[in-house]
Amino acid sequence: MMVGTARREPGKITRGHVELGSYPDGPLTSPVMIAAGAKEGPTLWLQACIHGPEVVGPLSIQRFLKTVDLSQMSGTVICLMLANPLGFRGYNRLTPQDGFNLNRVFPGDPGGHHSQQLAHRLLELSLEKSDAMLDLHSGGDLTITCHFTLFHNDGTPAGIESERLARATGAPNVWNSLEPFLSGAHFANYTKRGKPSLIVESGGGARVTPEDLERLTGAIFGVCRAMGILPGETPKLDRIRLGGDAVHLKSRRGGLFIPHVAPGDDVSEGQHLADLVDLFGDVVEEVRCPLKRAWVGSIRRPHMPIYNGDQVFELVETKGYEPA
Repeated sequence: MMVGTARREPGKITRGHVELGSYPDGPLTSPVMIAAGAKEGPTLWLQACIHGPEVVGPLSIQRFLKTVDLSQMSGTVICLMLANPLGFRGYNRLTPQDGFNLNRVFPGDPGGHHSQQLAHRLLELSLEKSDAMLDLHSGGDLTITCHFTLFHNDGTPAGIESERLARATGAPNVWNSLEPFLSGAHFANYTKRGKPSLIVESGGGARVTPEDLERLTGAIFGVCRAMGILPGETPKLDRIRLGGDAVHLKSRRGGLFIPHVAPGDDVSEGQHLADLVDLFGDVVEEVRCPLKRAWVGSIRRPHMPIYNGDQVFELVETKGYEPA
C-alpha cells in the first residue's frame, strides 16, 4: 500500500507526504505516516486539522505512534496529519483561500472551488485506502468543547458500526447526528458511502491541556481495539449521555462574553447561560437555554469580544442516559 510517498511496511512506521492540491508554485501536501502491524488486518484512516487551529489532533497522533506496540498490531493505521494544510498554515478554522468551512462541503467537487476540490480528494482517498475513519477535533481557538463523539447512524450497517466504534472511544457524551447542518461533513459522507466513521472532540480555547491529549489519544487506542487492530478491552464507562439535535445560539448584541456554565454542563429551558456586557459594565443581553433538556457541547471562549451574530453556544438535546 502507498499513500502519497509513504509505503506500508509490516512492523514499521513509515513517513511521507500526500498531495492534496496545488499552490501557485507547486504541490500542496500533508505529512502522512503509516503504522503497519506485524500481522494483516483492517485499516483505519486517522486524520487531524480539518480545522486549522485544532492542534490537539496531530499531537495526539504523535503520542499514539510513539507508544503503540507494532508487534501487537493486526492491520494498519494511516495518519493524515493535516486534512486542511492551508487552514493549518493560516491558523484558521476556514480555508483561507476561499473562506469555506472544509467540513461542510463534502462530498466535494473535483471542478469546484478549492475547499470542494480538497473535500473530494480527501473523501475518495480515505474511502479507497481504509475500512473506517476517525476524525480528531479539538475546538480550535475561538470555542471550547466538551468531550464527545459524533457519528451518523442512519440504521445502515455502516451507521450501526459507526456507533459501536464511537462507544469504544471512552467519550462520556455520545451524539448521533442526522442533522442537515452536518450533511456536508467528512464523517457523514464517508458513512453514507458504506463505511463507518466518527469524530471525537475535546478541548479548544487556544490551548492544549493534558486531559484533552489523553482523551484523543485514548480514543485512537479504543477504536483500534474495537476494530481488532490492537488487542485489549475498550473503555467501559459507568454512564454515558446521549445527544440528539443541536441548537447553535448566536448573540443579538455585541459585548464581552461572560458565561455562567461550562462545556459539558446539563442545562434546562430558561436557564441563564451567559451575559454579554458592554464596556460600561452593563449587561446588554442575557443568553438563555431554549431547549427543555440539553448539554453544553461548546461555548465561545470566555471574556472574548463578541459581535452580534457570533455563535456563543452549541447546545445538544439530551436524549437520555445509559444506564437510565
